[in-house]
Amino acid sequence: MSSGIQVSEEFFKKFGKRFPPESFLCKEGDEGQTMFFIKSGKVAIIKSTPAGDKVLATLKDGDFFGEMALMGAQEIRAATVKSVTEVAVLELNRMAFEGLIRRSPEIAMKVISSLTGRVRDANSKLSALIHKNDFVRIATYLASLAASGKKTDPNGDGRVFLFNPDAAAQVLGVDKTQMNRFLTLGNKVKFLARNGEWMWIPVPGYLPPFGELLEKATEAK
Repeated sequence: MSSGIQVSEEFFKKFGKRFPPESFLCKEGDEGQTMFFIKSGKVAIIKSTPAGDKVLATLKDGDFFGEMALMGAQEIRAATVKSVTEVAVLELNRMAFEGLIRRSPEIAMKVISSLTGRVRDANSKLSALIHKNDFVRIATYLASLAASGKKTDPNGDGRVFLFNPDAAAQVLGVDKTQMNRFLTLGNKVKFLARNGEWMWIPVPGYLPPFGELLEKATEAK
């Protein structure tokens, strides 16, 4: 069994589980106080949306999920996790996790890195929410969403992610016409492009300055 996580057979017998394809490891809305490490196989992270269930990511050997539940920061599962292939996972409560990181400090660093990324993403979205100008809020918010999107080119900055403009307008407290105007202008200068429910941003770093430019143009009128 190949994996980025090396544990003894005894440890796996105690905390390991195997699931056939198309099995639910956990469901959105369920209570949970454990996290999962994937020893082998692939799982899909699925989020319920007004447009139906959407696959947010696919995780494989060495990846993990559910760490926010383990840390006590999230008692309700935020997404559904379903096996794509046969999978073997470790399901750990806090005590078992502490035992694992004593055996493998690199796993602790992976989890810390993930939590740091979540805090950085939350701070970025917060900065979007507190800015007074609509265009700057939209630009900063889109840049933060892009940061957690999928890379479209290993050697470039382009990112793609699911995007609902009406829902984003509601989150940011901006009028839908302002949101549509920003998207139209951004598309015109090729700073973003939409394909159905997907948003593509070639260079996320261009968006905040673009929002500030639109803010100054608005103030000049």
